[in-house]
Amino acid sequence: MNPRPLVPALTAAVAAVTLTACGTVSTGGSEAASTDGYPVEVSTCGRDVTIGAVPKRVVSMHPSLTELLVQLGVGDRVVAQAQDALGDPSPELARQVDRIPSISKDTPPTKEDVLKQDPDLVVSGTEYEFNAEAGFADYKTLDQVGIQAYVAKAGCIDRRSQGTVADTFSDVEALGRVFGVEDRAREIVADAKDDLDEVAGIVGDDDPVPAAQVYVEGGKLYAIGGAVEIDVLRLGGGRNLFAGDSRFSDFFAAEVNPEVVLSKRPQALVFAYNDAKHEKATLAYLRSRLADTPAVRSGTLVGVDNTRVQPGTLAAIRGARQVAEALHG
Repeated sequence: MNPRPLVPALTAAVAAVTLTACGTVSTGGSEAASTDGYPVEVSTCGRDVTIGAVPKRVVSMHPSLTELLVQLGVGDRVVAQAQDALGDPSPELARQVDRIPSISKDTPPTKEDVLKQDPDLVVSGTEYEFNAEAGFADYKTLDQVGIQAYVAKAGCIDRRSQGTVADTFSDVEALGRVFGVEDRAREIVADAKDDLDEVAGIVGDDDPVPAAQVYVEGGKLYAIGGAVEIDVLRLGGGRNLFAGDSRFSDFFAAEVNPEVVLSKRPQALVFAYNDAKHEKATLAYLRSRLADTPAVRSGTLVGVDNTRVQPGTLAAIRGARQVAEALHG
């Protein structure tokens, strides 16, 4: 199975299955990071990684991880970011995120483009970015030149479909140790848990709203059956109508006919989008092709920026808040 990190690439990802089995701002800079306590060992996707010193040149493979590094106060060590066109950064982090040079807009960077940055650490939302068959720098290639790689817990191949928002807490703690900013990491996790409590307060004791999480790309409709997207839906007080569906036994998303979603009678439709143009196109599709659903008739169509439904981002808590306010606010 191809563990593609982003819903925007579902067309390629679903095809590949047949071929292969909220914004807490840090004002401090990384100069405050400790230089003691190295080497540091962390586990990522079943790999034990040894960090010999504080990373100085970091490549971030996805906006979710770029934001996380900025929140940790080490954004000035990120020499390049990738796939930054797939969603907008959180407003309070945008200035710091936007200053980082981009080496790819809506697809993972090539092996050559990554190596040109001379990084000592590459961080990624999923393992797909290390797929050698797709032309990306794999773990072996990076290891050979002394570059370490860290992948968000919810983006590991064996966890992609079960990933949760809370998985990011493990990432924050691990990266806090990697960069010697453990105190900052603990503060971020504590604040994030408080934010989740606030989301739970919005939902309250209301019954979960029967909902379908969908995605529209290239005139095709995809249903989402697992991964962080569904945890965002759950935290926001929605009930996944595709839970237990065999379509998602191998991958967290599947292309479906509109009739499949219509048959579920969703009271809400939650969808991810890349930008304003994509959001508008998705809304037009849903209102046209799923007009007979209770969700469309009531106008309960909830768009969430893609950066808020990805592995390795605390912005997912903001996504859950969006859903909660739309369904229970």
